[in-house]
Amino acid sequence: MSGTLTPDATGNYACAGTYNGKCYYSRADSAYYIWWDEANGQFVISVVLGTVGTAYWTKADTILGVYSPQGTATGDATVGEP
Repeated sequence: MSGTLTPDATGNYACAGTYNGKCYYSRADSAYYIWWDEANGQFVISVVLGTVGTAYWTKADTILGVYSPQGTATGDATVGEP
């Protein structure tokens, strides 16, 4: 993941298991996750798996692409192929 983000969620992510029927991804240090929010039909980047918290990013439909900041997060997060 790349971008100029606050807080800094950039880094390398790998599939770490399944959540809501889809692979969820964990940053190498397990400080951030990318996961499917079934109830809202979107992918989320957040500190806690399954919880958006106060600073997070979202994107509908597909995991790859540009995520929009929500809450107190700033900057667009771009998730690309490994």
